[in-house]
Amino acid sequence: MQTALHVLAFVLIGVLLGAGYFTLLYAEVARLTPRTSSRQAILTHLMRLAGASLIFWMIAQYGAAALIASLIGFTLVLTTLRPFSAS
Repeated sequence: MQTALHVLAFVLIGVLLGAGYFTLLYAEVARLTPRTSSRQAILTHLMRLAGASLIFWMIAQYGAAALIASLIGFTLVLTTLRPFSAS
């Protein structure tokens, strides 16, 4: 029972991480204009990627089940947002 709660907690952490990651990505894309410097766009992208990588690395310290559960939560956010990106 406790293991199931841990897995559920890591799925929730993955969902929160995914929601933050993709919200920041959406805000960055909405802010891009032809006059936006590519250096700034690359730096913000790398910072977001490094932050997510660091959090996933920290989650991996709890084991494979925790990492897989959080990746599932992260992916759930992506699949939930996908229908809205087509409009």
